[in-house]
Formats: sequence, C-alpha cells, structure tokens
Amino acid sequence: MADMIVSFRVMPEDGETDYSVLESKVKETVETYNETVKVKSISEEGVGFGLKAVAIEFRIDETYGSEELENKLAEIPEAGEVNLTKMDRL
Repeated sequence: MADMIVSFRVMPEDGETDYSVLESKVKETVETYNETVKVKSISEEGVGFGLKAVAIEFRIDETYGSEELENKLAEIPEAGEVNLTKMDRL
C-alpha cells in the first residue's frame, strides 16, 4: 500500500485555551496513533481575533485512513473543531 500526506487544522475550544497545551496534545495524539505516522510539520495558524489553531501535517500508511484519527483529535478537551485540510496519496 501507499502512504498519504494528511493535514488537519485543530481549533482551540475557546479563546482561553492555552495554545502550547493544545499543540502538545495534538502532536502526542497523532504520534501515538500508530507506528506508521511521521509528523512532517506542526505550526501555529492565526484564525482571527487572537485565536491560534494548530496546523499539523503528517505521513501515514493509507490503510489506516484519517477518520479515526480525526475523531481522536476531536476528543482532546482543549480542542474545538477539527478540519481535514489536505489529503494526498504518495
């Protein structure tokens, strides 16, 4: 099977959410999802009014897909909306 490049944007639950906590939990959730995940980048994305979202891009074996991981990211207490922003097959 081939690998995929997948990107998510994880919004904070509210304006009081500590960005560094959200970022570390997003990174931990993605890295521990399974052994095929290789994080390519993680960055801060300004969304307006001082809110910062976590933008993460990673490589994963396509047999695992992204829906289950998206659901795990949405379960993070500090996370609000989770959006799939990119999915490309390599």
